[in-house]
This record gives sequence, structure tokens and C-alpha cells, in this order.
Amino acid sequence: MKVYLDKNGEKILIGRADVPEGLPFFDVELFGSSSMITDRFTIGSVTHLHAGQPPFVETAVIVRPGQYAEILPGWQPLSA
Repeated sequence: MKVYLDKNGEKILIGRADVPEGLPFFDVELFGSSSMITDRFTIGSVTHLHAGQPPFVETAVIVRPGQYAEILPGWQPLSA
């Protein structure tokens, strides 16, 4: 799934991660598999508007400032 940073309401594509479809959020367990300490990532929609084309909406992981996308499973940063 694509991963976007939500920076002041603007969604910026930053990479991809192996997050399953169909969830309203995705919890990453920290400090082991049975940890009660987690980081919750929002799964939301990103709408793309291009002149002369209908809007395209995709489901993606939305990272807020201060979260580390690097801890998502299968993290692949956007190539520079």
C-alpha cells in the first residue's frame, strides 16, 4: 500500500509498505510481538485531481508528522 505524509493537509507520497487492505487503522507493535506499546497508523483515502480527468481515489497509509514510516512492515521509501 502507498504511504503518504499528511503535512498541513497536503498528502505527500513518501513510499510503500506491506499493510493489508480493508482496515481503518494499522497498529505496529513496538518492543516485541506481544507488546502493549503500539504506534497506530491511519488508513485513509487520498484523492488525486488531474485536469480533464475524473477524480481518482486510492486507499493509503496516512502518516502524521512525528510518526516513523520506517517501522511499517515491508517499508520501501520513495526513490529519489
